[in-house]
Amino acid sequence: MKPSDEHEQFEPGREARHNALNVLLRRMQTESDFPALSEAIGEINRIASSDREGVNELSNTILRDFALTNKLLKLVNVAFYNQVGGGSISTISRAVVILGFNAVRSIALSLILFDNLENKEHAQQLKEEFVKVLYAGMLAREMAGKAQVKDVEEAFIGAMLHNLGRMLAMFYFPDEAAAIRQRVASEGLSDSKVSTEVLGVSFENLGVGIARSWGFPDQLVQTMKKLPDGKVRKCTSHVDRLRALAGFSNELCEVILKTPDADRSKVLAKLTTRFGDSVPVTVEQLSGLMEKSMLDIAQFALVVNVNLKHSDFARQASKWAGMAAAPGVSPAQDVNAGLSQDEAPDARAVLDASVLHEHAPILDGEPEAGDQSQRTPAESQSILTSGLQDVGNSLIDDTIPINDILRMILEAMYTGMGFAHVVLCIKDGPHNTMRGKFGFGDDVQDLVKAFGFSLSGQPDVFLVALQNNADILITDIDDPKIATRIPAWYRQHVPARTFVLFPIIVKGKPIGLIYADRPQPGDITIPEKELSLLKSLRNQAVLAIRQSL
Repeated sequence: MKPSDEHEQFEPGREARHNALNVLLRRMQTESDFPALSEAIGEINRIASSDREGVNELSNTILRDFALTNKLLKLVNVAFYNQVGGGSISTISRAVVILGFNAVRSIALSLILFDNLENKEHAQQLKEEFVKVLYAGMLAREMAGKAQVKDVEEAFIGAMLHNLGRMLAMFYFPDEAAAIRQRVASEGLSDSKVSTEVLGVSFENLGVGIARSWGFPDQLVQTMKKLPDGKVRKCTSHVDRLRALAGFSNELCEVILKTPDADRSKVLAKLTTRFGDSVPVTVEQLSGLMEKSMLDIAQFALVVNVNLKHSDFARQASKWAGMAAAPGVSPAQDVNAGLSQDEAPDARAVLDASVLHEHAPILDGEPEAGDQSQRTPAESQSILTSGLQDVGNSLIDDTIPINDILRMILEAMYTGMGFAHVVLCIKDGPHNTMRGKFGFGDDVQDLVKAFGFSLSGQPDVFLVALQNNADILITDIDDPKIATRIPAWYRQHVPARTFVLFPIIVKGKPIGLIYADRPQPGDITIPEKELSLLKSLRNQAVLAIRQSL
């Protein structure tokens, strides 16, 4: 499939197009939010394309943004995603386990785009465009099987990116975008021709250039190219199938707003005939797919505070789907369903039932006041408790790998207590050492590499914790009472001045260690209730490792 003749005719030469794109990119770079948007999307795409990165890096990247984490967890717990089962989801790590890497990636990308493109003068118009873009993605997800596209999340992202250039132009160049809309409406010209004349580059090529700069793979970038007029030929490649799917779903969204009710059946018949060889779906089937997509988008809209009842597009799309009105969400579908805020288990009883026993910290006395976290004790306890529920649900599922369960435990500790870093160390038996495996926090990979200490050295604070099965809080590594117990490797490679250790002992032998820190002395304070929950999470790690042996 090749772009339409009209599209080719009105695009400038390659060099002129490249220069115009660079000018627009420089203008966008001056907006404070564009570099941040580019960095966030680029980082997620880098992780997705790397053979070495994976679940932990994706989780870590999302967790750096508290608002993004909150919205993503709310979204995965509504009916739209929770239909996969597995109980409530309160950690990003478990979301990846239950939904899959690609699903979490696609949710994160859509949330990042929306959050960065909503606060402008033309907010309502942008929200309307985003609802349309998101609906196209939902439709493509629902129709993926019809088009023989196995990865539904790839279908979703491809369709969502299809009109990226137009959406970004509306946000960063609102005056030019308004002029383009006016000329398209009054002169009956294509937006490809007019956007090229006004911006120097078409909406399509603007979107393609930015998508490439953000690191989207070529097969997704190719889905942004417009399809030729007339009947779309049967697809022979995966890229063609993705492109046809993105084209179909976006063309449907375009005609929804422009078509009078009386012409609806005729337009749908024409559209399904045009795509019949590539996306074989009947008008009757399409009605059901549209209804399902509208219900799905309602869940997303609730999380990002978009009222679909105020959206002209949503109202029209609901009519086309045979629904009386744009959907809302009933109280029974509250996005917080399943995320208990106050129903905490008796963590002390859980701890007492464990083979581990409590030990007093090496360092006695009250820690100095620190900034610890913005969270209230109730919030911390809720996050830690939800983490325990997540892990408990996972422990009874034999198909979930041990590393995924351990990631959930670390993530709950990291988010619940507001630690700067949390690192899991696992024993390297042949070398009798404890080595860092993975963790959470900024630049955590450097910290993971720093942990590699012998289990037969002088009894420093790390070895004492492991040998005595003692949970240890060090308030200040330079405190005279403890300074000599801090090993040289730690002082050399780790800048944190306060940390806590939770040893993992299985059948009387040290198997692992959970380390958590904050930068300044006195930054870590752990009230009794939170300590009990942290110990219970550690005990879940013991149980998980036991089950894997």
